[in-house]
Amino acid sequence: MTCWDVLDLPPDADSRTIKRTYAALLKKTRPDDDPEGFQRLREAYEAALNGQESVMDDASAAVAVEMAAPEPVDGTLPQRYQQALAQGNGLAFEVALLQRCISDDAVSDEELRWAFDTFHWLSAWQRLELPAQWLDALASQCRQALRNQLALALEQRNETDFLDAYARRDEHAWLRQPAHAQWFNQTLATLLCDGYFWLPALFEAVRAGQGWPHGGENPCPEDEWQHLLRREQGPAFIAHQRALAVAPPHTAQQRAARLLLAPMTLGQRRAFAQRLSEADWEACRALAARIKADHPDVALSLPGGTAYFWQEWEAAVDTWPLALATVLGCVTGALFQAPWFSGVLVSTLGHALVWSMAYVVGGALAWQVWRPLVHRVRVVDESLAVRLPTRLCPTRLPLLPLRDLLPGAIMSVAISVQFGAVAGLMMVATLVVIGAGKRQARTGYKEWSTRHPRKTIGVWGLVTLLLTMMFAALKSFDSHYQVGRNQGLQQWTERVCSRMPRTAQPCQAPATQAQWYGQEAE
Repeated sequence: MTCWDVLDLPPDADSRTIKRTYAALLKKTRPDDDPEGFQRLREAYEAALNGQESVMDDASAAVAVEMAAPEPVDGTLPQRYQQALAQGNGLAFEVALLQRCISDDAVSDEELRWAFDTFHWLSAWQRLELPAQWLDALASQCRQALRNQLALALEQRNETDFLDAYARRDEHAWLRQPAHAQWFNQTLATLLCDGYFWLPALFEAVRAGQGWPHGGENPCPEDEWQHLLRREQGPAFIAHQRALAVAPPHTAQQRAARLLLAPMTLGQRRAFAQRLSEADWEACRALAARIKADHPDVALSLPGGTAYFWQEWEAAVDTWPLALATVLGCVTGALFQAPWFSGVLVSTLGHALVWSMAYVVGGALAWQVWRPLVHRVRVVDESLAVRLPTRLCPTRLPLLPLRDLLPGAIMSVAISVQFGAVAGLMMVATLVVIGAGKRQARTGYKEWSTRHPRKTIGVWGLVTLLLTMMFAALKSFDSHYQVGRNQGLQQWTERVCSRMPRTAQPCQAPATQAQWYGQEAE
């Protein structure tokens, strides 16, 4: 009589079944009532356990391994398993098939489904003798395959494939185990939260199937549920933000919506960003975070494919046109007033540059005070701006009279008072030319691009070179009209016109060569 006859179990019984049967038989075979029967039961129990541990070391186990191979002897997989059972190698067959499933060998879905149904893998009824690392590998493989199938359907916006894969969840017996069911529940919530596309019908089907938010043993995590609710309300939220984007930008939320969602070119967005205050930037950060978290498909359609395309503009100050116009206006006005044939052009140029730098620095400091003040009357400024022709604006955005035009007008009047009307006209002309250039450059400026430091360095290098060449030219021009030693007009009494009236026609002409010192030798 074998140990299996004593326990009344088949040779392929696992450790769990052996232990349960032994515990049940102990109730019938008491050591005090039947010492020999108890001893026989104990020995059979130990022999059965030892036999299960050493079954893989048996020479006959190699036959079971061969039968579980991808190209075995004749017969289907269930038939081969019955043959292994008849030979007492059921455990060896199961272990070999498990190894095949987690290896590179091809296993059909039908065979895998049969194996799960027969051996109860990844459930509470699986054999205790199976290698734990192989079971972990099988669980990871099954989870990854199911997740990839759902994620691919969601990425391709294929609602039918997603719902089909979700409907077949009952075919995966291993999902009935609480740990795997909890993983599946969390995976569904994460995929719906992070997906680029939001499909309302798909969300409703999953919510009903999972019993969210508080249904069954696997409720939707609170954070993910709040996120999903925001995404569900997303179409209405985005529609509201787009309505704010085209409305007059009187509030910080309207200005943030206009910067991110208004139908403007990237150049117009950059120009509009120059008008934002700190409160406006805070609203932009809040809106961008909401779009990135809840509406990745909308973020993908923004410049650069991100809701934070404007980050480099927050600290940028686009005041170089006014600064350049101020410098050119001062220099032009000073040179226009200077006597060109007196050798003072270089000194005049230096004087103009010093004053232009003073104007630029003073204007920059005044701008830091003026900018927050003018933001308080932004609504009034916007109402005045709509009356101005947009064709005069370099970015086709309405100029703000108080914020944009008034500082430039004050600076133009100031340099006109000191350097003449030509200086003011030159300043205005420079701003018009720069604006026209920006308007032309930003007409087709649609794609996202970043500023390159090398280009900036090259531009400043070119400006420095032009200024150096201008200085050298004026210096060379001045050198021809500077009076050297022993040169100059003769004394008044010796001049040809010294005894003639000042209004006499001959005396209106420039001094002749004979009237200059240095001609005595002739």
